[in-house]
Formats: sequence, C-alpha cells, structure tokens
Amino acid sequence: MSYRGLLTSFVALHVLRLGSGRRAVGPELPLRATVGEDVVLPCYLSPGMDARSFEIRWMRHQLSETVHHYRNGEDRYVEQMQQYAGRTELARDGLSNGILDLRITGLRPSDDGQYVCTVQDADSYGEATVDLEV
Repeated sequence: MSYRGLLTSFVALHVLRLGSGRRAVGPELPLRATVGEDVVLPCYLSPGMDARSFEIRWMRHQLSETVHHYRNGEDRYVEQMQQYAGRTELARDGLSNGILDLRITGLRPSDDGQYVCTVQDADSYGEATVDLEV
C-alpha cells in the first residue's frame, strides 16, 4: 500500500472512531404507566449535540416496526404502525440538545413492551432500549 493510501485509511478510521463515540442513552429501569395516560419515553445523545438533522426512529423491539420516524426535519408517518397513528410526538424542543424523547398519548394495554430509540447521521449510528410497563 502506498503512503498516500495508508494515510487515507488512517484518516478514515480516525473519523469513524470519532463518530462512533456518540451513543444513545435510555433509562436503566422500566417505565410504569397506566392505560389512558400519556407517557414520555426518554432517550438522549451522549455527548449531547444538535440532532435536528439526524434520522431518529422509535421502534417496537420484538416487532421491528416503526412507532415514530423523524428525518430531515420532518415527521414521517408512512411506515408508522397503525396502532400509533395520531398518538406519538417527538419532543422537538429538545432536539438541538440531543434529547430524543417520544411522547405516546392515550396508552393502551398493547403499548406494553420494549421500545428502541435509534439515531443515525452520515457517519454514526446509536440505539437505546426503553422498557414500558402498562
């Protein structure tokens, strides 16, 4: 490998390593809520940074289906599970500080379970799990 090729590889690996330092963080303990209530599923970036340009997706863990999807500054509902239609909201006021919280309104028994908060940009990916007991 030439010196230039080696230098390019080193720079690329260094950028990937820096990008991978970011991670999504959720609560350690399960959240408990009651049917009919609203709940906020917490998730944030560490270290905190502006996430308004990132792709953020909340999913049901076992089902791998989309609960809420945000990309390019917009909520996207095309892939959203029907049972969550009109009941989810990403906390946009916190995005500039890396807060990725999701509000679910009018909890149902079927909302019980594990959720995954994923965040992605051009050079990194992170995810955190949130357990919800309804």
